[in-house]
Amino acid sequence: MKFKKDWKRPDTALIYIRVSSEEQVKGSSLQTQDKLGREYCSKNGWKLLELFREEGESAKTADRTELIRMKDYCIHNPGKVGYIVVWKVDRFARSSRDHFELRTFFSSLGIELRSVSENIEDTSSGRAVEGILAVMAQLENDIKKDRTLTGMRSRAEGGYWPTGAPWGYKNTKDALGKKIIVPDEERAHIVKFLFEEYSRGTYTFLELAKRANEMWNVRSKRGTKIDHRRVCKILKNPIHSGWIEVQKFDVSLRGHHEAIVSRELYNEVQKIMLGGKSRKQPRNQSNPDFPLRGVKCDGCGGSITGGWILGKMKKPYAYYNCHNCECPKKKCIRKIDLEADFTEFLSENTPDSKVLDALAEAITVVHERTAQESIRETSKIENRLEKLERDLSELLRMRVRGEIDSDEYLRQSDLWKVEVREIEERRASLMNPETITKAAVEFGMRIIKEFPTCWPMLEVGELKALLQILFPQNLRYQYPKFKTHELSPIYAVETSKTTDENHHVTLPGVEPGFRA
Repeated sequence: MKFKKDWKRPDTALIYIRVSSEEQVKGSSLQTQDKLGREYCSKNGWKLLELFREEGESAKTADRTELIRMKDYCIHNPGKVGYIVVWKVDRFARSSRDHFELRTFFSSLGIELRSVSENIEDTSSGRAVEGILAVMAQLENDIKKDRTLTGMRSRAEGGYWPTGAPWGYKNTKDALGKKIIVPDEERAHIVKFLFEEYSRGTYTFLELAKRANEMWNVRSKRGTKIDHRRVCKILKNPIHSGWIEVQKFDVSLRGHHEAIVSRELYNEVQKIMLGGKSRKQPRNQSNPDFPLRGVKCDGCGGSITGGWILGKMKKPYAYYNCHNCECPKKKCIRKIDLEADFTEFLSENTPDSKVLDALAEAITVVHERTAQESIRETSKIENRLEKLERDLSELLRMRVRGEIDSDEYLRQSDLWKVEVREIEERRASLMNPETITKAAVEFGMRIIKEFPTCWPMLEVGELKALLQILFPQNLRYQYPKFKTHELSPIYAVETSKTTDENHHVTLPGVEPGFRA
């Protein structure tokens, strides 16, 4: 901003006040700064334009909400502000660099900085004093930082977490008043869930974050959901296994706090994260977008995978292809084409009616046993409900006789009522034994008979389980045909003579060794 020779600094001012809770105790509260600032403006004959209150903000950086707002105010009101009034220079910034950057910024707008309690007038001596005060403020901050780090190191070396409680824990004090961390009852079980599920080798950080949010909807202090970065941070932190590890202080030891997960489980998770252990079950095998992942390639015997490819217009297209990049018959096949080939393959094989009848009978036998278990479970539930009703009646009589007070009566009766409600819900969930058996048979038969049309509606896990039963030696695919070494007896196959050479049944009309 350029100033004309006849320009005169306006008799107007902005007041900037900032305080921490510690300083409020020392008598430098916002109210005190506000009062002294107004008195200072009045004494100098300056009109107060606006007051900016910074509550609980750190002065370590210049990225403070009210300070930013004050800078914007000065930019949008050029030539209208004459002075910025602070109680002390260290209210402005505790870094000498930040101080002089701010000082230069406001000076370029024709605005002077004034301190209520310090002489920093725009003179040679005033500017010298201002510089000394800014450096001393930074020195004070550095000393506090050193003391803080020393205290943190001491706590870490003593087996205590040195800072704010990590996710899954909360800060508290022991019987002697010493600061400690304890598992947070609202979050500790989520931490345990994340470790256990990740150790199975089936989920990514993103998938775990999604599951955790769906199950518990836990939010941070800022109101944000659990994301993949939070999951990664939780799983990497040894604090959850009972250990204190602070790289900055070269500390690694068993802490005094309660562990949420075992050290063995923690180490197991680290192995998986570092790639030192293969996944127990490739997660992509369970992707509902590509239910036929895992089918073998007839060209090399490797697994067929699937994924999305961006077209020329950035439009995603779904494809299956062989996972082996060296496969001589490697080929990308559109998802819709491969799955259509699979449906056609299923349609070419007709279930054997005699085998289906025998299967229905077997299912009936199995589920009749389940039905008997259901009857026994129902009987136990009825007996328990009768006992709870008697206990509740006796509890009421004890209250009437004055043997227990109202609080104890309400506490105990509430507990029993909760149990009654849970048991009744359990009873309602138990189906009629005959209904159970009938439903199981009908479902099993419908799945087998309608498999060519209903397979896309099955869960991926259910589909893979059925494929293992129906095609014991796995399916193979080479565009545009599916093949298999062996069909389940469920399917009708007219057998011819068994060859002496290999002692296997030849399937008529089928390429030797494979069913096309």
